[in-house]
Amino acid sequence: MLRFIEDLQLISPSQSVLVALSGGIDSVSLLNVLLQIHKKLKFRVFAAHLNHMLRHSATRDENFVKDLCRDLNIELYVERVNVIDFCRENGLGIEEGARKLRYEFLERAKNALHCDVIALAHNLNDLVETIIHRMARGTGPTGLVCMKPKTDDRIRPFLYIKRSEIESYAKRRNLNYVEDETNLDIKYTRNYIRHQVIPMLRKINPSIEEALFQLHLSCLMLEEHVERFIERQRTIESDRRIIFSIRELDMFQIIELIKRATEKFGERLEFEHVRQFLQHLHDSSWTLRLSKKLWLEKSFELVCVEKEHTKIESMDITHPGLYDFNGWLFKVSEDVESELFAFVKLPILLRTRKQGDRIESKKLKDLLIEARIPSFLRNEMPLVFEDDIILWVPYVYVDERLKNRIKNDNFAILNLLNDPMRFILELRKEAG
Repeated sequence: MLRFIEDLQLISPSQSVLVALSGGIDSVSLLNVLLQIHKKLKFRVFAAHLNHMLRHSATRDENFVKDLCRDLNIELYVERVNVIDFCRENGLGIEEGARKLRYEFLERAKNALHCDVIALAHNLNDLVETIIHRMARGTGPTGLVCMKPKTDDRIRPFLYIKRSEIESYAKRRNLNYVEDETNLDIKYTRNYIRHQVIPMLRKINPSIEEALFQLHLSCLMLEEHVERFIERQRTIESDRRIIFSIRELDMFQIIELIKRATEKFGERLEFEHVRQFLQHLHDSSWTLRLSKKLWLEKSFELVCVEKEHTKIESMDITHPGLYDFNGWLFKVSEDVESELFAFVKLPILLRTRKQGDRIESKKLKDLLIEARIPSFLRNEMPLVFEDDIILWVPYVYVDERLKNRIKNDNFAILNLLNDPMRFILELRKEAG
């Protein structure tokens, strides 16, 4: 444990460590080990216990933890929560709801006790059970990483230690702990995997834990490779969309970028979405709904993950100032302040395209395609009207009358300060 913590830098000198203490053998052993080494590594130890109120013995566990921490002179933070009511109100399963409440509680405890990291007692058996659960539920290779020794402010010093080793340690140290009788109830998925699935797998491979540990490490290395790739990849991000070029990318890289973009909007990329995407990968343009309010769209060599949002359809510009039209930022002033600008007579109208819009003899739709404007921008691009005539469509069209105008008192200057298209052009240039 000491070497593991030092090698992976799980705990730094002078830090305060909060142990998630259920009272079971794993968490009690973790607390004991940390107390054995805390003086050498110069960190402080605290504890937190959440009473889930799921069983009659929950109060017994709470009292046991209180007595243990008092005897060890460990400061303890305790809360009670009704998991059943919470799950019923939020439509969650007991395991999922309890996990959500537990992690929220630990953050509160960490803040209340001014701790730096939270120590969780997950061990190799827990990791194996989670891998099997995810495999059964369906996941990609990076999804099999499941847990890491360190994730943000959470550390798992026991992660690569077998439960049998922990039990042996507890016996040698004569540690007292409480047993959770629900651990034998196979109606819970994790217990079913532990007591039914793993024993059957052990008949095929007696070293099933080591085999899945090897799989975990391989997936962890793959995840690290993916992280480095994503850090190098240029993307355009805003609060409503993420855009990237798929030129020169393989299918795995594309899917990983879509997955990360989807996660940033709080959603999960399902296998059915991946399957549909791969079916249409070589189509020039198409749209796929990822969730109720999230869309995936491909246009030319670009992929966009976009959150549903309200679009401005028209805007009257009557006086100098700043105007945000669907992310296209204009400024009306007396001076030229941008590379893209036009001399205009106020008032002017900005509006999005409508069916049947034409410029001279051409359909606006065709002009947008010729200019390689991505489909996800076309319905919110500004058309600049003066006296009911389209004078300017940025990056697409400039009327001859604008080209011949010069700065004088009769004209205001419409500066295009910022817009999503200029970043797309940079992205295309970088992608070659």
